[in-house]
Amino acid sequence: MAPPNKIPSPQTTLIPFISAEEAATMAYPPNALPGARDVETFYGTMRVYEWGPPDGQKVLFVHGDATPSLVFSKIAQGLVDAGYRVMLFDLWGRGYSDTPLGCRHDVSLFATQILIALTSSPLSWTGNGNRFSIVAFSLGGPISLAFAGAFPESIQSLVFLGPAGLLRKMPEGYLNQLMHQPELAPSPEVIREKVREILGVAPSGPALSIQPDRKRAVPSQTGPSRVEKSFDMEAILQWQFDHHQGHVHSFQDTVRFGPAQHREDLWGKVCDIIAGRTRPDTALHKSKLLVFFGRDDDIVVGEETSEDILKLLPAEHLQVEYLPGRHGFPYPNSEKITQTILSSWGS
Repeated sequence: MAPPNKIPSPQTTLIPFISAEEAATMAYPPNALPGARDVETFYGTMRVYEWGPPDGQKVLFVHGDATPSLVFSKIAQGLVDAGYRVMLFDLWGRGYSDTPLGCRHDVSLFATQILIALTSSPLSWTGNGNRFSIVAFSLGGPISLAFAGAFPESIQSLVFLGPAGLLRKMPEGYLNQLMHQPELAPSPEVIREKVREILGVAPSGPALSIQPDRKRAVPSQTGPSRVEKSFDMEAILQWQFDHHQGHVHSFQDTVRFGPAQHREDLWGKVCDIIAGRTRPDTALHKSKLLVFFGRDDDIVVGEETSEDILKLLPAEHLQVEYLPGRHGFPYPNSEKITQTILSSWGS
């Protein structure tokens, strides 16, 4: 028998076997956001959300290695209210996207996922003069830079929230030997426990009442028309750890192969365009990069990362904003981030 090529997400392993009431009370319900679709690919099935005026300027959101796309829910709705069309998706092994096996969770895998998300849209996001902006958080920064470096003609502008790729020091636990040599672990549970510690989540709580003999599918497409509710990001981390059977593998493999550190190549290629050194045929040419940092972020340290960006980009092409909080600063500061983005874009 051939080995499996993926570990399915909770959309397959959990949602069909619980009640609609149970699904609705989860930290990440299957119909959390408007415009949900599940896209089948050769890597597995991925979750995409898209809503807003069809003729609005387009914005893609790319999240980080831990929190799924819901971290952008309020910012996205704020941009929709201002007339933009938005797209969010869960990276592989997060939220309602499967965990692909037999491949590295590296920048190429995730940048390719952007392309898949775009082509799954009923609207044209690229080609024939179409361009879109990207708002990216943490690991989503270097993933977006990889895509923008390959397809700069498709990008209108870039906004980063605590971007990775230039980290001088990796977060605690990321350098643990088992994260980089999982084959040394005496059992999968040892890896699982190490990932749990890194994520800061509690041991798994009571299981939902899964009844494999009774399918009661909750359609993800029956989501709200707009984002009204708030989400608990810590509870979502816990939900992923408890209910996504592939999340631990995806997280560990992203720590091992992901673009968190020493990616001056990705940064440099796009900074050359923004600075006006290359690609005068693109909207990024001689533009401005908007970057937000959490004042107390000890993972992506604002002063260090700003200093390293300025080695690649002249100061007049960089706008830096500091907001309260640590690395999880984007969600509680959603309104301020939205206002600053709109101001920067002249909306």
